[in-house]
Amino acid sequence: MYDLVALERIGIATAAIATEPFADEALEQARVLGMPDYRMVFIPHPVQLLSLEQLHQHADLVFDEIVARLTTG
Repeated sequence: MYDLVALERIGIATAAIATEPFADEALEQARVLGMPDYRMVFIPHPVQLLSLEQLHQHADLVFDEIVARLTTG
């Protein structure tokens, strides 16, 4: 989060991706770092045991959201 917030502060768009159970913690980190409206994308949990095909399916579901967060102010 620190690096992503630092990049945002110098005008480089970023989008953090986290699994849903970590949403509160991720949003709190952004708030503490001074960016309460930081862009985040959440995917279902867990991911560590998914096949490559299943990971691609997760990515496909949030792809448009990631692009939107990176290309809109």
